[in-house]
Amino acid sequence: MGRLLLLGSLLLALAANAHAAKIVKVAFGESLEPYVMEGGKSGLEVEIVRAALQERGYRIEPVFFSQPRLPMALKNKDIDAVATVGEQAGLQAEYSDVYISYEDVAITLSSRRIQLHQAKELGAYRVLAFSLARQYLGEAFKDMARSNPNYAETANQVDQNRLLYRGSVDVVVADRNIFAWMNHKLATQFKEKTAPVDIHRLFAPPCTGWPSAAPP
Repeated sequence: MGRLLLLGSLLLALAANAHAAKIVKVAFGESLEPYVMEGGKSGLEVEIVRAALQERGYRIEPVFFSQPRLPMALKNKDIDAVATVGEQAGLQAEYSDVYISYEDVAITLSSRRIQLHQAKELGAYRVLAFSLARQYLGEAFKDMARSNPNYAETANQVDQNRLLYRGSVDVVVADRNIFAWMNHKLATQFKEKTAPVDIHRLFAPPCTGWPSAAPP
């Protein structure tokens, strides 16, 4: 999937709401490493937005919300824009062009030899997905999540890796870069063992395109 796309609409949307001030308050999801790093001062997504706005003379002030609360951040009168929210969220807002996208995949332990070809097949397994996955991964995935009693979502994505390796879930649905980052974190920070995994590309690329949204 493409990572860097046009930012023109984002700049126009934010400029309309930043008034004469040079500071733009942008809401990001909390600690979505490596896109938003722990502590929130850096990360791939933060740096993309920061660089784009600096070109126009603006300085961002990142504000952080939990992933489930992020789409509603625009209701806060102090927030000028929200990052990582697609039009699927249904917000009445001005959307930028897509500037970052995630490679969302299903991940299983290689030792399990699980074969997956369609999202609906996840219904037979214990699935742990990223927060709001059912909102962004299409109707087949949403139907599976609705009917699968063993489906859950988490905003703490290091737990996805941990629970997969412990055998507590059968399938993790996550962005490949986030999963790889959490693997590194498990091994280096927590000294926990990882294991070989299989990647199942069940979602048509680009899985999730992420513009930013600003009030209309």
